[in-house]
Amino acid sequence: MLNLVKTEYIKLHHTFGERLPVIAPVFTLCLVLPWTYGFGDAVFAGVWNWWYTLLLPGMLAVFCYLAMNKDKKINYYHLKAASVPVKKCLMGKMIYASLGLLSANFLVFVGTWLLGSLVGWSVPVMAGFCAIFILSATYLWEIPLYLFLSARFGLFAVAFVCMALHIFTASLLAGSSCWWVLPASIPARLMCPVLGILPNGLAVSAGSHLLRYDVLAPGILLSLLWFVLLAGLTLEWFRRKEMGK
Repeated sequence: MLNLVKTEYIKLHHTFGERLPVIAPVFTLCLVLPWTYGFGDAVFAGVWNWWYTLLLPGMLAVFCYLAMNKDKKINYYHLKAASVPVKKCLMGKMIYASLGLLSANFLVFVGTWLLGSLVGWSVPVMAGFCAIFILSATYLWEIPLYLFLSARFGLFAVAFVCMALHIFTASLLAGSSCWWVLPASIPARLMCPVLGILPNGLAVSAGSHLLRYDVLAPGILLSLLWFVLLAGLTLEWFRRKEMGK
């Protein structure tokens, strides 16, 4: 499996896709630079809010599309010709995309911590560190979804679904009791107790039910179950495609 992950890395080597998990966090941090000295600690909340509600899902959607598009251009010829089953090749692609997701979250954490140290923000280091793994786990399910949409429909479908899930729906449900219904609303809901930030970027008021930590385990578990389900469906679709069904 390690060799398959290395293969995916080589495919995107020296391309925009390879640099995207670095470019997106850096762009997020650059957005706050004009307000660094004027708004103080509130900028920390803005960085994470812009990241997990908008830029992270957008980065992941484009990253998955670019990873799949290189195979799609040659009609998956090398996947079909390889001695390794197509399912295993796609699992390697999913692992590679998940590593890109994890590294992007890690860079946001490191960048926020470094920038906060320079300008005197009060950065909750442990909360940011936990956010790395929680966001990576709760966004994992989108990888097989975007890979399937990229292979079946193309970039427009990927972009439309990404915007529909996160811009128009997730932020509306995250603060309600139905946050668990839509997996896209789970990350924003879990960031309420972890970072103390509402989906609109404002701080959660003291005593709010949104600060309860008992939503973390169910939210992460639900996201992982969605990942298993969508990964299984995506792998099965590719298996049937390989057989010409």
